[in-house]
Amino acid sequence: MPEIVASVIVTAGWVGVVVQLVAYALLSTGRLPAGSVSYQGLNVFGAIAVGSSSAASGAWPSAVANGIWIAIGVVAIVALKRHLVARRLRAAARSAQLLHEQRLERARRAARRSVVSPAQDAPTAEPDRAPGPLADRPLQAGSSRPAGRTEGRGRRSRGPAREKLAV
Repeated sequence: MPEIVASVIVTAGWVGVVVQLVAYALLSTGRLPAGSVSYQGLNVFGAIAVGSSSAASGAWPSAVANGIWIAIGVVAIVALKRHLVARRLRAAARSAQLLHEQRLERARRAARRSVVSPAQDAPTAEPDRAPGPLADRPLQAGSSRPAGRTEGRGRRSRGPAREKLAV
């Protein structure tokens, strides 16, 4: 192997060692959580560099250990990413559910404020009406009662019965 290539491989190994030590120092000081993709990524990068250097130097126990280290790191990163995606999907579903509930509540409020209900807008069959003096009158909005009052009936009536008392 040419000397320059050997120097590059050795330098890569030392860079990998430094990266792994920095990752461990950040973890130990609480600046980087163990369950983060950043920590696992630093470990995987360092293990690739150290493992490559070890394999090129013929240090097979170290190369195999770093290969296992790489596999553990990759599995951890995949699991963290899956968890992150699942959490985001749950948050999006909750957000969509809340938005749907808010829209339903606004629609309910608007329906309560409405003078004419949507059911009256659609043509319907005429309700059964009893024959009598009020049968000719139109119905009150939103009701099956006839509109208006008859003379001489009700509390505020000013019909002939009240005039007799005033005399």
